[in-house]
Amino acid sequence: MFYIVSAYYIPTMLAKRMKRNERMKQILDCTIKLLGKKSLDAIRTAEIAKAAGISEGALFKYFSSKDELIRKIIESYLDQSHPLTEAIKINTVGEFRDFIDCYLTSMITMSKNRIPYLKLLLQISMDRHTFAEEKYMNIVNGFWKIAEDRIEYGKIHWGFNSGFHAPTQVRLLQLGVLMFTLEQEVFGANKYDPFDLKAVKDLAIDNFFYHLTQ
Repeated sequence: MFYIVSAYYIPTMLAKRMKRNERMKQILDCTIKLLGKKSLDAIRTAEIAKAAGISEGALFKYFSSKDELIRKIIESYLDQSHPLTEAIKINTVGEFRDFIDCYLTSMITMSKNRIPYLKLLLQISMDRHTFAEEKYMNIVNGFWKIAEDRIEYGKIHWGFNSGFHAPTQVRLLQLGVLMFTLEQEVFGANKYDPFDLKAVKDLAIDNFFYHLTQ
């Protein structure tokens, strides 16, 4: 006896075969793709579920809400995108420069999900979402804190400029490269006023260390 399998039942069967962590990653990837096309407020969980080939009820077995989905996306990028190390493990000027270069390189490196993620950060920042504060504090207690620590250490041990104001200069460096990246990749300026982001990043680091060592 032959049975006709409905179009709805096929993805349901396939969904059961997918491991939980694989399904969660698929849902996150689908959410990121939607974020590249629509605003955060405009996206509904039913739309995410449809993109993932599951029912909305099934989606809630993996994530309790859209907020949890967004949180997981942000956490995954915090864990993967920007390499950090303990300040005490940076023992030379060369290692300090390499640390900064590695971090900023991760900021300008584009992938299929990078631009939608940057759009997400802009949205939550402009809406003053609670996630924006969490993201900001991660930078404050991460890259900025490490860089500021090594600058103050360098004033004593590496001959750094004693008048160099670490908090301001570190923020100018990181945010300057970030804003250049947003302008080029998110706002589309690279179509009519293109810049080589690697060259911009290298110049920013050169200027930073020039003033740091004068």
